[in-house]
Amino acid sequence: MPPARRGLARAIAGRRGIAGSELVLMAPVFFLILLATADLVRVFRAQIRMEMIAVQIGQIVSQCARITTPGDTSQFWSHAERIAGGVIDVNTATGGAMMITAMSRNNNANRLDWQVRTGNVSTSSLFGSEATPTPTIRGRAGQAFTIPESQTLFATEVYAIVQPWTLSAGLIGTALPSTLRGVTMFLSRSAEPARLQQRPTNSNARDCT
Repeated sequence: MPPARRGLARAIAGRRGIAGSELVLMAPVFFLILLATADLVRVFRAQIRMEMIAVQIGQIVSQCARITTPGDTSQFWSHAERIAGGVIDVNTATGGAMMITAMSRNNNANRLDWQVRTGNVSTSSLFGSEATPTPTIRGRAGQAFTIPESQTLFATEVYAIVQPWTLSAGLIGTALPSTLRGVTMFLSRSAEPARLQQRPTNSNARDCT
C-alpha cells in the first residue's frame, strides 16, 4: 500500500478510536438523562392519577344522601386504589393519604363539620381538622370563599409520596416535589344537604356506594 494511503487509513482508524472513546464516555450521561426523563414522566403520570381520584371520588361523595363508616368510606378508599392502578399509593400508613372533609356555614364563617381519612396519619389537610373547626377556603385568584347558607361543601384530598429513583435523584435533585396532591371541592347534590353535616353513621351498610 502506498505511504499516502497507509497514512489515511491510520488517520481514519484514529478517528474511529476517538469516536468510540467519546461514545463510551458519553453513554453514562445519556443514560442518566434518559432515566431522569422517565422519572419526570412517572411523576406527571402520578399527578394526573391524583387529580382523577380527587375528581371522581369527590363527585361520588357529593351525590350521597347519606354516608356511613366504614360501609361507604371503605368503598371510597377502594375506588381510589382502583383508579390509582398501582401508579401511586393512597392507602397505607407509610405512603399516601386520603381525606374527605364536610364543611358548612355557621353565621358568616365556614365551619368544619367532620372529617374522615385513611393512610398516613401525619399528613395534614389543607382545611385543618376537627380540632380547628373554622377552615379557610380559597376560591379563584386566592379569594376567600364562604359556603352558601344551608349548603354542605365536600372537599376530597388525595396525597401520594413519589420519590425519584436513586440514580436519577442526583440529576433531578429537588426539582420535583416528593409529595403530590389532588384536591377537589363539590357542593352536595342531596335534596337535604344539611343532613350531611352530621358525622357519618357508624354502620357497615352501604347507603351511598
